Amino acid sequence: MHASFFTARLVALAAIASVVTGQTLPAGCDRNVTVQSGDTCDAISAVNNASTYQLAAVNSGIIDPACDNLFVGEVVCLGITGQDCNVTHVMQTGDTCYSVATAAGIPINTLLANNPNVNTICTNVYPGEVLCTASQIYVNITYSN
Repeated sequence: MHASFFTARLVALAAIASVVTGQTLPAGCDRNVTVQSGDTCDAISAVNNASTYQLAAVNSGIIDPACDNLFVGEVVCLGITGQDCNVTHVMQTGDTCYSVATAAGIPINTLLANNPNVNTICTNVYPGEVLCTASQIYVNITYSN
């Protein structure tokens, strides 16, 4: 009885937190996930085949840049219709952008286009980061003047 009471209160608190923060998913969100205890952005990305960049970009109004403001019960978007890369690779120690691109059978330029958070010499990738390895380019960055 105590466990179900606790669970009911936890669910109610999560619902209230969602309303209080004014959380809304981005328009066109075609996949989403509910944050569980212990989740990180990289873990969510890895389990759901969404790049770390994509998760951060589509939830920029919900998740802060350091991804340290996730809370249990929060719903985050995994991808936007037409821009949802679900072909991914979780970086391991020793991986390079070139080895990942080669293994995926894609040009390095496609890997970099789909992961604009990665610098052109790939020195800022880390083990656990999830990269989009699709052959189609999903990221469309426009710059304002």
